[in-house]
Amino acid sequence: MARAQKMATSPRRLASRIRCTLYVSAMPLLVTPFSYAEEQFNTSFIHGEDNVALVKDLASGDDILPGRYPFDIYINKKRVDHREIEFKKLQPNTPGTFCLSTDDYREYGVLVPETAGSNACYDIVKSIPGSTLSWNAGLQELDISVPQTHMEPRPQGAISPRMYDDGINAAYVNYTFSGDHSRYTDGGSTRQGDYTFLSLNNGANLGAWRFRNNSTLSRQPGQKEEWHSVSSWAETDIAPWRSRLQIGQSNTSNDVFDSIQFRGVQIASIPEMLPDSLRGYAPVVRGVANTNARVEVRQNGYTVYSTMVPPGPFALTDIYPSTLSGDLAVTVIEADGARHSFSVPYSSVPNMLREGIREYQFTAGKYHDGSSRYQPKFVQGTFSHGMGYDLTPYGGLLFAEHYRSGVLGVGTNLGVLGAASVDAAWSDTDLASGDSKRGASFRFLYSKALNTLGTEFQLAGYRYSTSGYYDFSDAIAERASWANGFYRTQYYDQDNNPNGLPDWATQQRKYYDTQRYNNKRQRIQVSVNQHIAGASLYAILSRQNYWGTSAYDRTVQTGFSTTWNRVSYSVFYQNSRSNYGYSDNSVNLNLSIPFSVFDHNRDMTASFNATHSKQSGDGYSTGLSGTLLDDNRMNYFVQTGHTRHGGDTSLANLGYQGSAGNIDVGHSYNSRYQQTSLNVAGGVVMHSGGVTLSQPLQNTFVLVEAKGAQGVRLENQPGAAIDRFGYAVQTSAMPYRHNRVALRTSDIGNGLDIPLAAKDIVPTQRAIGKVVFDTHLGQSLLIHSTLDDGETPVIGATIFNAQGSSIGIVGTQGKAYVSGVESGEKLRMKWGDNPDQSCMMTVPQLPPIDTDKPGGYQEVTLTCSTK
Repeated sequence: MARAQKMATSPRRLASRIRCTLYVSAMPLLVTPFSYAEEQFNTSFIHGEDNVALVKDLASGDDILPGRYPFDIYINKKRVDHREIEFKKLQPNTPGTFCLSTDDYREYGVLVPETAGSNACYDIVKSIPGSTLSWNAGLQELDISVPQTHMEPRPQGAISPRMYDDGINAAYVNYTFSGDHSRYTDGGSTRQGDYTFLSLNNGANLGAWRFRNNSTLSRQPGQKEEWHSVSSWAETDIAPWRSRLQIGQSNTSNDVFDSIQFRGVQIASIPEMLPDSLRGYAPVVRGVANTNARVEVRQNGYTVYSTMVPPGPFALTDIYPSTLSGDLAVTVIEADGARHSFSVPYSSVPNMLREGIREYQFTAGKYHDGSSRYQPKFVQGTFSHGMGYDLTPYGGLLFAEHYRSGVLGVGTNLGVLGAASVDAAWSDTDLASGDSKRGASFRFLYSKALNTLGTEFQLAGYRYSTSGYYDFSDAIAERASWANGFYRTQYYDQDNNPNGLPDWATQQRKYYDTQRYNNKRQRIQVSVNQHIAGASLYAILSRQNYWGTSAYDRTVQTGFSTTWNRVSYSVFYQNSRSNYGYSDNSVNLNLSIPFSVFDHNRDMTASFNATHSKQSGDGYSTGLSGTLLDDNRMNYFVQTGHTRHGGDTSLANLGYQGSAGNIDVGHSYNSRYQQTSLNVAGGVVMHSGGVTLSQPLQNTFVLVEAKGAQGVRLENQPGAAIDRFGYAVQTSAMPYRHNRVALRTSDIGNGLDIPLAAKDIVPTQRAIGKVVFDTHLGQSLLIHSTLDDGETPVIGATIFNAQGSSIGIVGTQGKAYVSGVESGEKLRMKWGDNPDQSCMMTVPQLPPIDTDKPGGYQEVTLTCSTK
């Protein structure tokens, strides 16, 4: 009786101990019959009416006690937020619930009646018929279900900006090193040289700001080392505007004007923040449903959209087509099974937008491309707006030193005729020679898919410019090349490369002087893709000529590729000509055959390549490639072949993807030339927890923390694993999208417990996200506990390890599951804040952990003593 009285405590203090971590003690539920019925709990040993009522609440399913908890919030199975939410009882003697305000629900897209006003704890279940609210304390998820009729129409795939994660404060260096030693023998003389190149992409994140720098270090034979800081800039997102601010060196888009590099400031809209269903262009699909019907939209035989609509007219604005063209087949399936179908013609050109979507960009700064000695200041603004009737007007203005230009155009869907856009540009240019030129340029884009024939036709561009028209890059090049009354043009003579010499051994740079700058006159590019019985045939033609000269650039490409019984083959033809007189014709044949020898789960690939070129002559090669080790971390490639200039040539490459970086070594040789190469790439991430080495980093990546989980690999990233300091890097993540970060559970051995091995993150552009996995090192035990007077501990008592961390909760019959304990460790059980409301128990000597075996637990019986 005395001991039982000591165990009794106030509901407030006991409530502070029994939190949602009760779900962490899930193991007893697996080994003991459990029911939510009240009779399952024997409350006769609990003294105090408040405590008995508290345990009865737990028995009836009220397993979270009043307080604030961090939870993921889901609306109709879609995660919309992660925040701390208050759990409380709205009425005495009633189950508790999580509190969200009417403003919260409205922001999540729930159509809360205006009569609800501003309610800090809105009861959605009572107020909106058909709504439900449930939670999973173990996963910390709050699931809210609301009938679609009470939800705002929102585009599929939309992610609330509340979900955006700006990441942590950290810095990194992404490096790529390549070096080779070459030796060439010709006519009895021997030349050799070492070439090295180091590329560094450096970054630091502070809050929502990103600071970036790109630099290179290079050395060629006979030359000194050259260090270049290529670009540096800072940027931050302005989420409410769906925009980004950049300061430093960057480049403009090519939606209206041609893209240029600059140093200055830019603010622009971010298309990536839009859900995929609103990016680019797609027509509004309109129709009428007679009942509650399902509408399915198919393109090229694939279902690209499916949704339920109420009776009456409907308009679908968030369809995400799989290609830029291809009619949309719409089927309305009524509640009684009746179907009616129709087709919506669909084609698009790149500068078209959906109705209601706006894109803009404003840039002010100085032209900077790293090579031109003329760098004028300029201001440029562009704007485009998706309107009704499938129209997208767009335009822009550019003002610079000695140059002015404007563009105005419109893109439209022409229905069965395809899609087209047309724009006109004008320019006013002050030439370096002293003349002033004015002119115009006209551009036409067109695309059309012939679904029944499997043909995609695209006139990717036709531009005609008058002799007085200069685009901005032409105007800059004109002033940069002017010297002593002439325009000097530099080019590389690709015909002057005897016997296949390496680049550093040739002198291909040439110049010529003219009295007139040859600005562009006309350019056309035509692209056709044809699909035939699983094969793909394509053809591309581009041609550009210039004012004041008969010279022109031309490229003709055509190719065919297909697969038969896993064997892939392709044929490629190219005819090219430059305005400097260089021309070439080439034909290339490729054949790839996968096969297995020792391991039927691992393919090797044999390849054959044959080529004919007017400039290079005939050549052929055969090769063998494949992967080794688990996760295919090692790859190899060997090849031998013959070319007219190089003779018989052989090469071998071996690559390895490690957690701390990638390395690739190779060697090639023939009778006159030998080269040995080394390539190393990786990343170094500096954060509050130390320094972590990684594979090459992309723009957006995630730092993964799992203390004590050394060797556990990341899913979907070969070679990446938790290092001995407890960190790894997932080197790539999609900004403004859900990204799954997960550990391989098959790598979690005995002595390591990771309760939740997969998490989700929505990083912003260039964020260094961080995901932390809770780990428990040591033995896992199912403890059958009793007090030293033989009585059973109270349900909800907390067990702490020697470091004071909570590792378990006492369930029914004194059972508790704990993890991360060692032999001889003293564990404390607490059921209140007073000194006499705790006891100690000692872990007995346990067998050594066999880390080669999968994780498990042991059962022990312990007495908890207050002495």
